[in-house]
Amino acid sequence: MKAFELLVFLGTLISPIGANPASAQTPSSLGLQFSAEHLTLRLTGETGTVYSIQYATGLSPTNQWTDRTLLQVQASSTAWTDPSVTTKSQQFYRAVSVPAPADTNLVFIQPGTFTMGSPTNEALRSANETQHLVTISRGFWMTKYLVRQGDYLSVVGNNPSYFNTNNGYNLDLTRPVETVIWNDAANYCTLRTQQERAAGLIPTNYMYRLPTEAEWEYACRAGTTTAFYLGSGLHLGQANFNSYYEYDAAVGEIYNTNGIDLQITTPVGSFAANGWALYDMIGNVLEWCQDWYYYYPAGSVTDPQGPSIDPGLGRVIRGGAYFDHARRCRSAQRASILPYLTADYMGFRVVLAQSP
Repeated sequence: MKAFELLVFLGTLISPIGANPASAQTPSSLGLQFSAEHLTLRLTGETGTVYSIQYATGLSPTNQWTDRTLLQVQASSTAWTDPSVTTKSQQFYRAVSVPAPADTNLVFIQPGTFTMGSPTNEALRSANETQHLVTISRGFWMTKYLVRQGDYLSVVGNNPSYFNTNNGYNLDLTRPVETVIWNDAANYCTLRTQQERAAGLIPTNYMYRLPTEAEWEYACRAGTTTAFYLGSGLHLGQANFNSYYEYDAAVGEIYNTNGIDLQITTPVGSFAANGWALYDMIGNVLEWCQDWYYYYPAGSVTDPQGPSIDPGLGRVIRGGAYFDHARRCRSAQRASILPYLTADYMGFRVVLAQSP
């Protein structure tokens, strides 16, 4: 791994502190800019390499480096603004390259800012989708697929899914796991973290967890602003949903006499991925998120995580299910369910992130 350190004092880049001589291969650098409000770092290096951006308040042996974000080099350089720095004060930064996860089904999600919610002219939107600006300041990996029955079985040791041989269906462990309550999903994350740390597959300061609602929508949109990452509408053959009831953002619901309602989950990855190579963010099964459900905050926010205690509205679920009409599969569509309830349309995907 290669580390570069920068000293920030009163908002000025004093000097590069140097590189770790034991590190290898990718030549990289950090640049710095301090505006009236924010500190922005610019990372250069080999495109696709992920770095941990770390900071410390001094360089004495007792000072510890703290992970601030994961950042992937894209194109010639990548800029990242640290929203936690609002005053000009002494701080050291360094970029340490990190190995790619052993699981090749993990996709890196770059930090960034997006508009969460739906515009007022998006047909059949809900009142709880008020648009607001959200900054995701910490990069993370997300599984490109929903957690599959086989994944769950290998980690937890059982398969609670309704759509398996116990109920007369063909065995297909590539279908998404379902019939899991929120605690089941959280327990999968805990067990997988423990198992992969013990096997040396992930660093000890990394953990699997459910995505926050904001992370989920950010990843689902993949830079798009339309009702779906596919565009303004959702139609037959584009996802596993009840396609008798298609949708267009300018029109609303459209009845298709040739629609298909499978009434069953499909193997993950059966339909086209979004622009960030994530599959089944539309339909198939609803996805548990980390947050307790509540109303959106007013104004711009950074890394929102919902209420710290249950306000009585359940946990957030996202993405739509195999039986849902298209309008309920929109990127901004929100819903919740009590965390101890489940059904054969409740599943999840996970993220791999640095521990808080």
